[in-house]
Amino acid sequence: MPLIPQEHLDEVREELIIAKKANHRRLLVIYSDDDSRLITAALDFLYEIRDLVREGEVLYTYHSFYSDGSMRRDLFARGAPKDLDIDYVSYQNLDVILGKTYSSCIADLINNLEPNDLGRLMGVVEGGGLYILLLPSPSKLMELVTRFQSNLIVPGYTANDLKRFFMRRFLNKLYAHSGIAIYDADARYFVKKFARLQTSPYAQRAITYPEKSRIPVKVYKLALTQDQVEVLKRFEELYKKSEKKKVIVLTADRGRGKSSAVGIGLGWLVHRLRRAKGRCRAVLTAPSETNIQEVFRFARRVLEMYKHPINVHFVDDYTVRIESKGIEVVYMTPIDAMKTKADILVVDEAAAIPVPLLFKLLDRYDKLVFSSTIHGYEGSGRGFSIRFLRRLRSREDVEVLEYEMEEPIRYAPQDPIEAWAFDTLLLDAEPATLTEEDLRAIENREITYHTPDEAELFLKNEKELREFFGIYVMAHYRNNPNDLGIMMEAPHHFIRMVKTSTGKVVTSLELAVEGSLGPELSRESAKGAWLMGNIIPDRIIKHYKLLDFGDLKGVRIVRIATHPQVMNKGLGSFALAELEKEALTKGYDWVGAGFGVTEELLRFWVKNGYTPVHLSPEKNPVSGEYTVIVIKPLSERARKVVEVIAREFKEKLLDSLPSPYYDLEPETALLLLEATPRFQAKLDLTILKKARFLMYAWSDMTIENCMDVMNRLAKHYFKCIDPPELTRLQKLCLVSKVLQAKSWHATLEDLKITMPQATSELKEVARIFSKAFLGVNSLDDAMRYFYLTLSDVTSTPPE
Repeated sequence: MPLIPQEHLDEVREELIIAKKANHRRLLVIYSDDDSRLITAALDFLYEIRDLVREGEVLYTYHSFYSDGSMRRDLFARGAPKDLDIDYVSYQNLDVILGKTYSSCIADLINNLEPNDLGRLMGVVEGGGLYILLLPSPSKLMELVTRFQSNLIVPGYTANDLKRFFMRRFLNKLYAHSGIAIYDADARYFVKKFARLQTSPYAQRAITYPEKSRIPVKVYKLALTQDQVEVLKRFEELYKKSEKKKVIVLTADRGRGKSSAVGIGLGWLVHRLRRAKGRCRAVLTAPSETNIQEVFRFARRVLEMYKHPINVHFVDDYTVRIESKGIEVVYMTPIDAMKTKADILVVDEAAAIPVPLLFKLLDRYDKLVFSSTIHGYEGSGRGFSIRFLRRLRSREDVEVLEYEMEEPIRYAPQDPIEAWAFDTLLLDAEPATLTEEDLRAIENREITYHTPDEAELFLKNEKELREFFGIYVMAHYRNNPNDLGIMMEAPHHFIRMVKTSTGKVVTSLELAVEGSLGPELSRESAKGAWLMGNIIPDRIIKHYKLLDFGDLKGVRIVRIATHPQVMNKGLGSFALAELEKEALTKGYDWVGAGFGVTEELLRFWVKNGYTPVHLSPEKNPVSGEYTVIVIKPLSERARKVVEVIAREFKEKLLDSLPSPYYDLEPETALLLLEATPRFQAKLDLTILKKARFLMYAWSDMTIENCMDVMNRLAKHYFKCIDPPELTRLQKLCLVSKVLQAKSWHATLEDLKITMPQATSELKEVARIFSKAFLGVNSLDDAMRYFYLTLSDVTSTPPE
């Protein structure tokens, strides 16, 4: 006998019938503190609607890390309708469902409620389907410590310090949005019923295929929407010969069929290029191979339509290469894609890849597709559009083919569950619209450093929260819902902002308290243990073994970003200065940050008095950037520690430029060297080394014959307190050719100069060093070293 009264089952069934006509989804929250009752209630509702969802596969997600999560799955599986095809997937494996479509989804959220999981799940159910979320009672939910929250409890804090604003926001939004019902399985009543929505039957827009086209109708018919047809038309343009580079820029919200459209177009284009040239190679790149599985799937489908026998290569069940005679379509990380060439490059989820790297890829390939989600858990396509497209359109050597897809594939527009997900996770947050009055306030410095009431900001002041978070969405290439969850839940994170006198948020800061570790935790870190939530102390202690730093307390700037309309107006520097005043007043020892290093970004921090103290030994595989840590000491004790580690960092960097930092941009390496302290350095060269070097500086010996000496002199130049004056180009030549030991070809490519320029500049540097460090000012002076005897070598230099 069902646990749930029939009239309640009828309520959900009737609502789903209405939703099915509109091709929309519905969401049913069931809560109970009794596992058996919770699962029984879910099964009762599923049995009632099973004929409405039978045509598709049903998804059941759970947390396999927890024994009770697996127990509930087993309980559900034993009672589930035998005529339903149910896919059981644990949350840690959710990537495998991307691109799949389900008729319904049962999501067990008892053990963990992670924002990213919600973001992944909310696009997989088709129109007419039902989400069933399994939760504990609201009172228990606010007492539980989920897996996500437990990872935010860092040393010095307990579960009682969790802020729980995201949990409260999540519950509030469930009550605020239509298309959602909440059912108390313990009391057996609807806490919130479905609001009867005004809906009309959904009629999909008719698809019109082009009358004349290189792409045959059989390929066009793989498109499910007119938007996908329009994307394929742009692939036709990509096939045409052109003097310019051709670039498709494709943006869409999740669920618009972006990846499948790219896959169809790519499959056709590869086939045509193979037929025209006898071979075709395509490279796919993305933050992860999981992002491009749909592209592979549809590209393969089209190639097989053309009778190409396809071999598929997998890594961990993910397709990474498909090939046939004369055809290769291969996945590579963005960094590896920089090292190869192909007829076409597809960059999926481009918003998650730094803009400088996107332009490096653009320089390497002639036919490219950049596609990105506008509002999704992977990243922000709006920010991508602002930062990338503006610069791309200004390139005279590039023909840009833009298209934004709007029509959902799985469900109809104005789906209430999509609206709920976007709102809850702030996926569609955007910065404030700035008026002339706002801009005048900024120009006149009518701005304030603001400390918000976090309960007010996160739970009530939706407008200001959207302005605050929207700046991150626009300015940062790596945003996901977990970022929102962390700032709303983590006890050691706090928020600051810069506001205009007119009330608009123009700079956003997310900050974290770090340090005050005590001797025991510091020693654990020095031995290699990972300290949660203490990124800067952890790196400093691990790499420099100075336990004193663990005693210091600081503020790490997790993220700082300025409204894209008013960047480069000093707002970020103003925010840092105000933060430093606040931190000093509150007794903090330092303020610091860690970020993917580029010259532009590093220059901002150095300009504001921050010293580089650490550079990761490996590049981030997605961004292609090394992570740098910068610190500004506030207390005298911190100043002494930072001075020691910054000097050590400089020594290490000078010795490590050939490896592992061979591929660090010379401009960035130069800035790191110039931003670190100089000190009293001793130069000790034997007379034979001097003689060889002077022969190069003043005569006709080549630099290759004295590179060892030039290297030592270059290091001395960057260390010593009163160095001679060099031009910027001369310094860059030293960094690239001498310190990084690059080939002439790589140096010329790095610096965009000719061989005669490079050799001339380095010869001039050698003479400057000769005068400044060796006191040899001319060829006549140098001649004293050209004719040595054994006694000269074993005694003193010639007079």
